[in-house]
Amino acid sequence: MKRLLLILILTFSFQLWAAADDIRDFQIEGMSIGDSLLDHFTKNEIKKMPKTDYPGSDKYIMLTYNSSTKFDKYETVAFHVKTNDKSFKIHSIKGGIYYKNNFNKCLADKKDLLKELKSTFKGLETQEEYDFKYQIDDGKSIAYINDLNFKNNDKIRLWCVNWSVVTEKKRNFNDNLSVSLSPNYYLKWLTDEAKQ
Repeated sequence: MKRLLLILILTFSFQLWAAADDIRDFQIEGMSIGDSLLDHFTKNEIKKMPKTDYPGSDKYIMLTYNSSTKFDKYETVAFHVKTNDKSFKIHSIKGGIYYKNNFNKCLADKKDLLKELKSTFKGLETQEEYDFKYQIDDGKSIAYINDLNFKNNDKIRLWCVNWSVVTEKKRNFNDNLSVSLSPNYYLKWLTDEAKQ
């Protein structure tokens, strides 16, 4: 029953933008690309968000907000903003749901959500699932990814990460389903500069 409710909530939230052809028309927890975090959080809340830097470039940072009470659908939401941008304009956004010791449920929920998104947004090109092996544990942790692409290469990405037992314990990670909204310019930075 809980799984059905999750799929219905996630699907309904995306159906509101069925006619959208611009990634900025989509929302995660009421937030879109181009919004200011200040419209959704206080300066104090933003200041307390854990920050992630990237080794190859300091153009963007990731801020993460974890809450089981502030959000309706997700347990965590992460934002990419430009470093030192006082307006905290969102350039990429990701929502996540954790699946402790239940990776098969994560995969099943991702499959159901992908099916709903494909039927709702017929204009987006859908890539077949592919995997990504994390190098923090020599490829034992794997993400199973599906991308829905706009004509301008902006992307909605869905993925489930199956963290290895060693990595889960060492870093306190849980298997998770994530949904992200990323414009092409941000993805280009991520690929070409951030992780060098």
